[in-house]
Amino acid sequence: MEKLIDIQSGPVVSLLDLLLKDKSTKKNIIWATDTYEELGHGFTDKEPISRILLLQHADIIKPRIQKSQEAQQERTRKKAEVFTPAWLCNRMNNDCDKEWFSRKDVFNAENADRTWTVVEEPIAFSKRKNWKQYVDSRRLEITCGEAPYLVSRYDVSTGQLIVPPKHRIGQLDRKLRIVNENATDYDEWVKWVIRAFEASYGYEYQGDNLLIARINLLLTFIDYYQERWDKEPDEKLLQTVANKIVWNIWQMDGMKDTIPLGKPYAEYHQMTLADFIPEMAGVADDEPEAIPCKIYNWRRDNSILFNKLKERKAMGHKLFNFVIGNPPFQEDTKDTSDKPVYNNFMDAAYGVANKVELITPARFLFNAGKTPKLWNEERLSDSHFKVLKYCEDSSKVFSNTDIKGGVAISYRDDSQEFGAIRAFSTYEELNTILQKVQPFLGEKSLDDVIVQQNKWNLEVLYKDFPEYKTRIGSNGTEKRLTTPIFSSLEVFRETYRPGDVTILGLIKNKRYYRYIEKKYIEENHGNLEDYKVIVPASNGSGAIGEVLSTPLIGEPLIGEPLIGYTQSFIGIGSYKTKSEANACLKYVKSKFARTMLGILKITQHNHKGTWKYVPLQDFTSASDIDWSKSVHEIDLQLYRKYGLDEKEIAFIESHVKEMA
Repeated sequence: MEKLIDIQSGPVVSLLDLLLKDKSTKKNIIWATDTYEELGHGFTDKEPISRILLLQHADIIKPRIQKSQEAQQERTRKKAEVFTPAWLCNRMNNDCDKEWFSRKDVFNAENADRTWTVVEEPIAFSKRKNWKQYVDSRRLEITCGEAPYLVSRYDVSTGQLIVPPKHRIGQLDRKLRIVNENATDYDEWVKWVIRAFEASYGYEYQGDNLLIARINLLLTFIDYYQERWDKEPDEKLLQTVANKIVWNIWQMDGMKDTIPLGKPYAEYHQMTLADFIPEMAGVADDEPEAIPCKIYNWRRDNSILFNKLKERKAMGHKLFNFVIGNPPFQEDTKDTSDKPVYNNFMDAAYGVANKVELITPARFLFNAGKTPKLWNEERLSDSHFKVLKYCEDSSKVFSNTDIKGGVAISYRDDSQEFGAIRAFSTYEELNTILQKVQPFLGEKSLDDVIVQQNKWNLEVLYKDFPEYKTRIGSNGTEKRLTTPIFSSLEVFRETYRPGDVTILGLIKNKRYYRYIEKKYIEENHGNLEDYKVIVPASNGSGAIGEVLSTPLIGEPLIGEPLIGYTQSFIGIGSYKTKSEANACLKYVKSKFARTMLGILKITQHNHKGTWKYVPLQDFTSASDIDWSKSVHEIDLQLYRKYGLDEKEIAFIESHVKEMA
């Protein structure tokens, strides 16, 4: 593969001192990654990148596609880096230009095979918007990595060079093409090319990525200059352009708007004596003070703290016209499940730009995942927010990357009203069905009658089995009846005795019943004394229309009084008669109910919240549904009840599997 970045090449090495500068600290950018620490002093995460030391190891600065497979995987896991392929950058940049020009396929037309066909004729402008306004449109790529959204010298996912420049798809590439097509002489060309660089911004955490991004912008300028003027740019012009780049492509911790203090997302905090002695707090702390990042407003000719830009939000004056990018998805945390961070980057972007397009995990659209529920609801109720593209299989976007719940390209525009999403679905029919069902949800939905697993009566259990204090819960606070406990405790028996409670659970992923004295189970549990429908708590993959069963666990069943269950199951309802439970079982098996479940069930998990949009029914003989009928006939009654049209019914019948 051709060497894509060479810091020893003429134009780069002569400007390397400048390309390593940090305008906020007036020092050099730091590594902010532990990737190179085996090289010793000068290469640890907190140290500035030294020109002298770097040139001694010049080959370490290379695009991630050219790093070893092991290094790529490590940075993907710990640094939240994923390859953003050129076709994806092109699609998202095309979205931005569609908004700016009010028409699609301005620079190129996307092909089904993820290539693109370049528009060869000069780009046309309207009387309302001219080419100079387009060049001056300020664009920011957040967490820019090698800056694939801004410039596309090569496809970062393959390393393939993109030539000639007219075939490139970066936002700065497009501006430079516009200048090429409209500037009439050399002076005008230089003036507006510089303005194009002044309007192109990006920030990045890791120093090696940042240096590559800066080099990519510099080499992009040289490519376009050579193509237009058939000669090399002079040293003074290169110095001017490099200075613009260094100001505009800056190093920043996007979670804090400050200069990074070291490698991102430190896994633990090393305790010191000062942590235990209040009077010494701060004395033994050798961490440098976090420095706010500065950027430059070239139109006003002044620098400004980046965090101050968010204060303009309330006044409606935002510096950037567009923000675009692929933010970090999660923070890799030690000994715990990873914490999502992309929601913080989304909020930060909304604070500095009028129009924002980002690709992120999509679970929040289903009010699932670990992003805060209030934040999820805020996004789903935001009338300025919409989803441009949803992909359930993330590996089709990011090679060899599995993101549960898929990924989504979202767009937010302060100036447009799209209508709140409320409940997201990739199917148009599901959205219209939900609109018809939602007025009924005010009465109640099925999630209101779902009861989680049974719990221990720990006081009685510990009295008879004091040794269980070390096996159940943490200091007695964990009361849930979990599968590992179910399969290992001798308090459970394989034979029934009069007065026992029957517990349904899993042993090696297969359904079993075990028996236990009633006194050990918490009384007044929601449905222990009644009939209920018991459903596996996990099944399938989250695809629309799946059956609620698994080969080993089996189908939903009626749980009679004094039958409980572990966390491997959920219980629906609490009924005094078996006929009501049987009606509920038919409803759960209906295609209609499982269609409504499919709106929020996007993974294998069948938890209580996924049933939010399944309307609760009256399961007695007084119901408006005749529950004596077959499941199919019940579906037909439900279609009529909620006013579904032929298209919506056809969608359900073709997408949802039968359950007898």
